[in-house]
Amino acid sequence: MKTNIHSAFAVSVSVWLGALGVCGSLAHAEGINPPQLYQNVGTLANELEQIRQVMGKRLPRKRSFSLADVEPRQVYFQAQTLFRKCNSLAQEVAGISRRAPPPAPEQAISPDDVYALIDQARNELAYVKRALAIDQDAMVPKIERRRQPADVMHDIIEAGYVLNQLTDQHVDWPQIYDRVFQATTYVGGVLAEDERYPDLPPFQCCKMPQDVFDTLAAAMEAARPSAEQVSLKLIRIIPGEAAEGGASPSTVFDLTTTFVSDLAELTLRMSGEDIDGPSYDRPPRIFPSHVVQLAKVLEQQIVRLQESTLTQ
Repeated sequence: MKTNIHSAFAVSVSVWLGALGVCGSLAHAEGINPPQLYQNVGTLANELEQIRQVMGKRLPRKRSFSLADVEPRQVYFQAQTLFRKCNSLAQEVAGISRRAPPPAPEQAISPDDVYALIDQARNELAYVKRALAIDQDAMVPKIERRRQPADVMHDIIEAGYVLNQLTDQHVDWPQIYDRVFQATTYVGGVLAEDERYPDLPPFQCCKMPQDVFDTLAAAMEAARPSAEQVSLKLIRIIPGEAAEGGASPSTVFDLTTTFVSDLAELTLRMSGEDIDGPSYDRPPRIFPSHVVQLAKVLEQQIVRLQESTLTQ
């Protein structure tokens, strides 16, 4: 069932965009604005840097892409992932119990909601700092008036990379496979019953993480016309300087996470049904090649969706 997840992503963009226009003072009549949110994420990043230095961990690879057309549901979903990683570190270092992030609010998500979630992630880091005897407060960055939601998203993603290093945790391909599987279920819910799940394309060996990234990015672009028909802006991926060896699994996971939130919102607006997922056999061991295979199913579904909307 996807109804609860759908409602979590059912957000209004107007609150977020309204906040963008006010950058003149720290006080904002309607709440937090994106520059203040960016500042809070920057403080969290500085706290992670204090922890990283004490733990003697190396810096992760830098992000090799940029984002545009970022909306609050995407930032909130990434912030939930960030909270989980902060809690994992607190479990490991300070013996804190496992905690789940709060669900997305039923009403329109605003920068205030994301700010509160970042505060909760910082509370998890406070346990870590106490356990490591880090008494000094982290530097609070200055407000940068021109910061946009995409800047917030970028820093949340990069903070997640640091947390992966601190916990020695790596994204597993089954996690990414499951997110793509979830996406196929969303899109299947807006297709005719006999069109929902195409046959799996032939398996192609030896795919790399960059191949998964490229296939998902192509699927996102294919979904853009359908999204425009329901007045939904999908996030845009702007490739940067390619990292050595191509995209990392963490980068692919971040892209998949964002794409799932976009498809959840898209299919909600198209009155998608709650249906069972496809009946494909799950591979006993999942590698990038299996994720590419499933992502190509998703791409075929999106093409079918576009074709069906054109004929209506």
